[in-house]
Amino acid sequence: MKTSPLLARLMPVALADVTAAPAEIMVFPAGTHTINASQAGKPITKSVKVGPDTAAALQAALTAHLAAGPQKPYFDFDHDDTKASAWPAAYRWEPGAADKPAGVYAKVDWSASGAAAVLGKDYRSFSPAFHVDDAVPARVIGAPLNQGGLVNAPAFRAQAPLWAKEQSSAATPPNHNPTTTTMTDEEKKAAEAAAANAALQTELQTLKARETAQQQELLTLKAKETERRKADASAKVAAAVARGALPPKDETIQAKWRGLIEADPSHAELLAALPDGTITQVVTSTGGHIQAKEGLNNVLKGYKAARTPKERAAIYAKEIEPLFKPGFALGPILAANALGELAGDLVTQRSLALLKLTFPVLKNISTNFTEENAAYGQTIKTRLRAIPAVTAYDPVNGYAASDVTDTDVPVVINNHNAVQIKYTANDLASTARDLFGEQVEGCHYSLGKSLVDALYALITVGNYANGTVQASAGFGRPTLITVAEALFGRSVAAARRTCLLNPTYFGQLSQDASLVSLAAFQKPEMLTDYMLPPVAGFDVQQAVNLPGTGNLGGAAFTPDAMAMAVRVPNDYTTVLPGASNGNVSVVTNPDTGFTVQLVQYVDHNHGTANWRIAFMFGVAVGNAASLQRITSA
Repeated sequence: MKTSPLLARLMPVALADVTAAPAEIMVFPAGTHTINASQAGKPITKSVKVGPDTAAALQAALTAHLAAGPQKPYFDFDHDDTKASAWPAAYRWEPGAADKPAGVYAKVDWSASGAAAVLGKDYRSFSPAFHVDDAVPARVIGAPLNQGGLVNAPAFRAQAPLWAKEQSSAATPPNHNPTTTTMTDEEKKAAEAAAANAALQTELQTLKARETAQQQELLTLKAKETERRKADASAKVAAAVARGALPPKDETIQAKWRGLIEADPSHAELLAALPDGTITQVVTSTGGHIQAKEGLNNVLKGYKAARTPKERAAIYAKEIEPLFKPGFALGPILAANALGELAGDLVTQRSLALLKLTFPVLKNISTNFTEENAAYGQTIKTRLRAIPAVTAYDPVNGYAASDVTDTDVPVVINNHNAVQIKYTANDLASTARDLFGEQVEGCHYSLGKSLVDALYALITVGNYANGTVQASAGFGRPTLITVAEALFGRSVAAARRTCLLNPTYFGQLSQDASLVSLAAFQKPEMLTDYMLPPVAGFDVQQAVNLPGTGNLGGAAFTPDAMAMAVRVPNDYTTVLPGASNGNVSVVTNPDTGFTVQLVQYVDHNHGTANWRIAFMFGVAVGNAASLQRITSA
């Protein structure tokens, strides 16, 4: 910890006559000097060694003060700590020349009063303020905010005059010993090493100060964004109250709306859609309109009355899915309106909606998802879309038809999977929780994993011969550029390219210097959400369960590289009409078209409630040239 600074004052030094303020002044003369100074108001005698490390220490102190801000380091008058005589801009070491004595010099920006004081000969010398260590002789290790001042009695008698244009005998007092400014070779080496170390410390301090400033700026921006969202949410709710869409005295409802809009500004659109007084919504479906008045209850009735899975999917996408936000509970509405049988359907819809978020690769391949039934082992055709060729206009024959090169890939439905949840009477009687609704996360993960595991199993050298070898330690953006070039070389389209990476390769790419810089200055969500932006034209996704067979680390491809078909099992309850025990329905996700069979039933003998999602699917290799494997060897 630094002690009080030394204030170096003793004897005056004569100054040469000048007509302009100098851009640079001597702060310390080179060599070892015994000075009479003051510290914390008390006189002190100190031996001080001045060398290149002195300049480096002063520059480090100046940089640190400037970075800490907002006050700037300055020089005053007579160490009175009031008005500034000058502002130091930089310190440097002068090894000595015929017209310039060796020592530490400061580049200065004079104040009006400082320049006038020197030009008017009110002051004829400079006295530094500095910190020293406990060595003998002591070394300068820093300086306070007030780094010195104009005086008429400096402690360093070998100090060059402020205004001297050339070295003269008048600049050196009679009692000055020239040997004190001479440094041995060993001292010079030590001083140079100390100066280099001080310069390194200065750079580290600058980088640290810059990082701190950036972090503070990010926090400030986040705080401003939070305040902006709060103000916007309050304004939207106040407007809804003013037009009668929300009850003016129900603070609980208003607070919930504010919270929803703060968390997700798109909720403001839902609030704005509420008409004055009574909520009225219209749901459009195939074959006409379903009027849903007075809120969600009638929307659910419309969902229940829809005739096909696609109609129900459309109603779910427009009216129900936007409500699934934190804090929203559908259960009480279902229970209060004899719509409880919809719980299984809505849980399934929610599960299918989450499927595309956890396993986005399912939207980046060629798929054939419908609500049609299929037999186990049946072959389904899945179409691979290709890019049509461009034709030239012929004035005689007109426009020629472009060749359509789409191809059909046969996919065998050879997987029949299901997720089944069962609760006993004791389970259901012991809690009021929505036990089936709580299974959404687990169900959609199990569904997606079974699908992508089958897809990933296709990625072998036998199916896709093209590959790029790169160990994970050296993996980065340059490798993906090489992979992109390989695909271009095989005329693979640039659109909708995807790159799957196992956790090791994904983590290594996340440390690529260009991406780290992007995250630090433009996309902080890359750090907070552990995600990556498009790289070299690829939508980069982490594939946690990508198999390591054949040293596989990743795969880059376009949608035509792999194909998948999903079908619904036949309703086995129709085999014996009237013998059905439960409810069998078909649920279609509106975004992906992914369709499953939902079975809900109770077993009175065992006292259990059962809920099951079942589906059948198959996968196949598409255009093998459109996939590039990434392996470690």
